[in-house]
This record gives sequence, C-alpha cells and structure tokens, in this order.
Amino acid sequence: MNASPFSNPSRVFEDLAQARKQPGLTWSEVMKRWVVSRHDDIVTALHDPATFSSRPTVPDMPNHVLEAFSGKVPLRGTLIGHDNPIHDRLRAAVNTFFMPRRIARFESWIEAQAHALIDAFYEEGEVDFRARFSSPLPLKVISHIVGLDPDRSDVYFKALQFFSSPGPEKLQPLIDFHDEAMAAIEARRYRRHDDLMSHVWNLRDSGEAEMDDFEMLSLFPGLMLAGHETSANLIVMALTHMLARPGVYETAQAGNASRSRAIEEALRFEAPITGMPRRVTCPVNLGGTELKPGDEVFLAYASGNRDPQYYERPDEFDVERSGTQQHIGFAQGIHACLGAPLARLLLKVEMRVIADRLPNLRFGKAYEDRQYLPVREVRALVDTPFAWDVTDEGRAKAGRHPKPSEIGNDDGGMRGHVIARRKVATDVVEIVLAADAGALPAWTPGAHAEIELPNSVIRQYSLTGEQTDNGQWTVAVLREADGRGGSRLMHDDLPVGSKIRVRPPRNHFPLSGEGPVLLIAGGIGITPMIPMLAAAEARGRHAELLYLGKSRDGMAYASEAQARGQDRVTVWPAQEKGRFDLAARLSTVSSDTTVYCCGPERLIQAVEQACEKFGLTCRVERFVPARFDDSTNEPFEIELRSTGEVLPVGAGETILSVLGRRGIFVQSTCQQGTCGTCEVGVVEGDILHRDSVLTKEERAADDTIMVCVSRCAGKRLVLKL
Repeated sequence: MNASPFSNPSRVFEDLAQARKQPGLTWSEVMKRWVVSRHDDIVTALHDPATFSSRPTVPDMPNHVLEAFSGKVPLRGTLIGHDNPIHDRLRAAVNTFFMPRRIARFESWIEAQAHALIDAFYEEGEVDFRARFSSPLPLKVISHIVGLDPDRSDVYFKALQFFSSPGPEKLQPLIDFHDEAMAAIEARRYRRHDDLMSHVWNLRDSGEAEMDDFEMLSLFPGLMLAGHETSANLIVMALTHMLARPGVYETAQAGNASRSRAIEEALRFEAPITGMPRRVTCPVNLGGTELKPGDEVFLAYASGNRDPQYYERPDEFDVERSGTQQHIGFAQGIHACLGAPLARLLLKVEMRVIADRLPNLRFGKAYEDRQYLPVREVRALVDTPFAWDVTDEGRAKAGRHPKPSEIGNDDGGMRGHVIARRKVATDVVEIVLAADAGALPAWTPGAHAEIELPNSVIRQYSLTGEQTDNGQWTVAVLREADGRGGSRLMHDDLPVGSKIRVRPPRNHFPLSGEGPVLLIAGGIGITPMIPMLAAAEARGRHAELLYLGKSRDGMAYASEAQARGQDRVTVWPAQEKGRFDLAARLSTVSSDTTVYCCGPERLIQAVEQACEKFGLTCRVERFVPARFDDSTNEPFEIELRSTGEVLPVGAGETILSVLGRRGIFVQSTCQQGTCGTCEVGVVEGDILHRDSVLTKEERAADDTIMVCVSRCAGKRLVLKL
C-alpha cells in the first residue's frame, strides 16, 4: 500500500484494493477515519444505522454561521444528516414521490430541457460538458420537480455552493435561497401543483406526514445539491470510460435497455460517491476491528463495488455485464439515495439525447491524462472537455423539439370537470365526471378511477352506475369524518364545473368466470356491485345481491338495487332488521357460485371465513390493506407467471434474494422497502406489505409488491415475471 494511502485520487482504487486484502479496517490519515473497504462490512454498517450514525455527513457549523442561519436555514438541511426517529418521519413524506413508475411522468419534460441546453451550444463544437450540460440539466430538473423555478437554477447553484466550499460571501445567497424556497412552500399551502412541495403538503394535510414548516424546508436544499452534483459527475465519468474503449459507446447507445445497463455498470465501476462517513455510537466489531463510541468510519461504496467476492472481473468496465448482484453505488438501508429512480431516468434521457444530437462525440483530452479532484465523498473529474462534429443535419435539429414550458408531466392523465352531482344517501354524494375534450376512457365493472382534485390531492374511487358509451364516469363518495380529507373536499368543495384530472381506470376486482355469482356489499361497497350485477345479468349468469348497511337512509342506491327484483336483491338495514346471519346465508350457496364482497374490513373477513368453511370461491375488494400477523416470517412459494416455475422462499429469505439466486435480475437500491425500485406486479395471492412507499389504496389493491422486504401472507404469490 502507498505510504500515504487515499491521498492520490488517481490511485484510490488501487489503495482500496490493498485495503480489502488487509485484516481488519484500514486507518486513513487523510480522512482521519477507519476505511471500510469490503462489501460485506459496508452493507453491515449501512443496515445498522443505530450503531453507525450518519451525523458526520453534515459537519457542525461555526458560531458565526449558526447566528446567521438562526431561524432561516435548517442546520441539518438533508435527510442523510438525520438519524432515527427523525429520519424516517421526514423521509416518509417524500419516499412515495420518487417511485420509478411515478417519477416517469417527468421524462418528456427532462428530454425537452436537455434539447434546449444543447441548442444553446451545439454550434461551438466543444464545451466544458459539465459546466454547460451535465450540471445545469439535473439542477433544472430537480428545481422543477421540487417546485421552484428551473429558469433560476443558476442562482440556486451559486447558493448551494456554500455546502461544498463554505465562505462568508456565500452566506447571504444561501439565506436568500431558503427564503425563496419557504415562499414557494407557503404558496403551495393554498395552491397545489404536480411537484414535491405539493406532495408533501398533501401528506401533511392528510395526517400521513408529521412535520412543521421549518422541517419541510429542510427537505429540499440537500436533495437539490445531491440531486444535481452526483448526476453531473457520473455522466461525464461514464462517457470517458465508454469513449476510451473501442465499440463500447456504440454498444451502450444501441437502445434504452442498453443505456440502462451501461448506467448501472458506470455506477458500479466509478460511482460519483466514493463513500460516506459514519460515527460509531456503541462498542462494535466491524470487519475484525474493535470500534468504540465516537470513532468514525468511511464506508467506501466504491471499494465494495469492486470486491472480487461479489463481482467477476471487478476492475473491468463492461457495459454488457450480466448477473444479479446489486451494486451499492446508491448505498442501501434507510439512507439509500432517495433520488436514485430520478437519477436513473435522468441519465437514460441524457444518453438518448446525446446520441441524437452530438455525432462523433469524443473526450477533449487523452483518457490517461484525465485528472480527479482530491479524495473525498464525491468523485469528480477536474476537467470535462467534450467535442463533436457540427453538421448540417445537426443544425437542422436545433429548435425543433418542444420547449420545456410546452411540456406537461406525462402520467397518462386527462383533464376533466364535474358535470353533475346529487345526494344519494346520508353522507354519500354522487358525482358525474366528463373529459374537457373527447371522452373519458371506457371501463369494466369492478374498476376504480384515480382522481386528482383541484388541490392536487389524489384519491381512488370505484366507478359505478350504468355502463354507457357517453364517455362519462360516475363515482359515489362517503364522507369520512376520520379520513384524510379527500371525501370532505368531494362533498364540500367540488361543485359542478370544478376542474379535475383523472388517470385511466384499473380493475383489480373484475367479474370473471361463467357460473352464478353472489354479490355482497357493505355500505359504500355497493358502488362496484351495481354495474357488476347489471353485467352478470347481461351475460345471462344467475346473480344475486346482498346489500348490508346500518340504516336505510345511509344506504346509497338501495331503491335502485331493490328495483331489480325482490327475488334476487336483498337490502338489509341492520337498524330495522337486526344483524344478518352471513354464515346461514352462505351455507345455502351452491358450490359453483363465486362470491364477491366489497365493504368494511370486518364484513370482508367474515365473508372470507365463511367461504373457506363452506368451500366457496371468494373474491374481495378492500378499502384498506388487509392486516396480517407480521411478528414472524413463514415460508411460502412464488410462481413465475411467464413459465409457471415455482420457487420456495424460506422464512429467512427475501423474494429478491430467491429471484437473484435463480438468475432473475430485479433492480433494487435500498433493500429496505423505502425506494420503490424493486416493484414487481402480483397476479394472485395475499401480500404482507412491509414497504414504506405504496399508498393505502395501492396496498389494498394487492397487485404490486416490493420484493426486497414484503412477503406472502398465505402460501403462494403469482408474480408478473
């Protein structure tokens, strides 16, 4: 090992390789910390935040800075600077926003912004690529997503430089930035948009996120700093490696799938984060070294990503690398990179736009002459000159792409409005929706719609009423006194003419099969049953409806249901008739009947138990996730829908690890259910949800699972793999 290891940035990987071979941890005089270099030891520390505190990631400020920031700038303005319980409480407010399938709606906007930046410098033929493209693009993107003005990103950049190189002249710009962010937060309190600030407000209003305004302010600066700095450095380092190896750049740019593989290899080979510090809170042995409280370690992610115990040919850059071993470029555990899904999306778009706009791209200096900034948490090149051929074809592309201001966030939604509303029972209002242009999508009985209300609150409701070709939707909403605010808004603040957005309907509760059906509805659970009854009758199936409720005046559509025939419809208000004997009713049902149930959890459980007792097929739709005993893990099986192959999952295993052992790669980052990267669709089976990213409605739907932590609540899950 070098006489002064970790002092030469060009030799840091050699120093880390030597450290991995040494017994115990390696002390670094440069960092004044123990360097944790082996993959297993790094992951152990990442998943033990109680022992390895992240507080050293945000250094303490001197007194004059504390005085200047008092009441204006949160002192730990990034999630990674917090330990639990504060960390998880604050992160819960932003986790769900960054799930891959949700963040994908920004792709078109990101692409438009990338083209706009290249339009500005294309004719020059060579630029400092980080200064002109790879740094301003992610900062514009994260500014837009947070809820700030992307056209002021250069101002935000100067303000955020305080964190990397603090100085007295940078205090006021940072304070001004926080003032602007707080003003935006206050504006979103009353007028919501499709951005992160509005998302946090929605969760605060619903009671799902607990924080004050100053804590809310602390969420954004660190996210903006890390969100642009890491992406800015990764893309230029990745491009230098690709362009220096014959044919590799062309292989990587063959398509979106190859770009994604190349990005993952770049994150493994040379991530923009070399590692992060932690402070020991109690006596512990890590990697054979005894550590005491107050000791600090440096978790060298870059070293773990080249550990030969986990990766074949670890020092080779291979954009076609195969295998199921996850890299730790985004870390793991509770502090896994919050913006990893956004970073992956951004980098993929960057690669695609670069391929389209910059022909014959090349690094502006010899590969072996590239230089790096001193060894620290961030890994970055000193100079990033890139050149390309300026052609007539390239000139013709300038200005021909949509401007960012012309692009909305593409989530498949449609704009619509309320065309009618009426009271259909005590505390139940029926609302009819229509599209602003054209018709709302067709739907099938049992489907639910996702509706974005004027304040950007999103709620899901079952579609009801007659199926027609008029392109309108009808929902019925129960006022919930202890709910999260959506039903109150639907009842009190959504008059005819109100503007809404809707997303295409999804159906997790379809009417299937050919035999007779018994529909059991409890309370507002009648909404999907009305169209299901009509559909069953239209198909010539014998169908009966049992509608249970507390009082007749609180039972929506009771008279409409009764009008379909006394012999097939039973309306049972308990205040008039007493408690209904479900077991007795189900004991008389023929074995070829499928029972459908929607309503309160107590009713659903009673129906499930009775159907199991009498051997009946039962399908249910819940308003809230089912509750299962998660005190112990039980073994279960997973079935791959594409092949029918069945794999056992032991009590001490995760679905992710079992899939990996079988050679099936599912991308994952945090391995703790906090990022949403490992989401897999579920065709059949009950899920024991243990993630922190799915909404209550998504959990109740039981059609998607985070395979790094969640499990089967029964015997088998059928996965969309």
